[in-house]
Amino acid sequence: MTTATADLVEGRVAWMHLADGMVVQLGGMLTDDNLPELRGALLSPFVSSCRDVVVDAGEVVDVTESALAVLVAAKDWADHHGRRFFISRMSPLVRAALEVCEVTLPELGAKPGLTTATTIPAPRAAAD
Repeated sequence: MTTATADLVEGRVAWMHLADGMVVQLGGMLTDDNLPELRGALLSPFVSSCRDVVVDAGEVVDVTESALAVLVAAKDWADHHGRRFFISRMSPLVRAALEVCEVTLPELGAKPGLTTATTIPAPRAAAD
């Protein structure tokens, strides 16, 4: 198992290689200063045993367009190289930024066709 971390004042990018994949944890304010670490974590060549790329963006409090573009490009990069790409957690800010860009990324454990918000049906009328 290999672990690398790059902590900056603006944000945090950490990644860990596991036996059959990698986990990338993002947090804080991801700015253009974080682009080298984001690219290194998400757009570098994969080790041969890597099948899955899982990104945890649940702690991101701000993200620039460039940093968001790297996250979106990571999905295409993984697909192109035969790897599966998932988001395990997404902060409300990241989710909103992706919605503004009309981009969806696959979420770990999400059921196809369901939105992230659960709709509560209206009460039914009583049957006599």
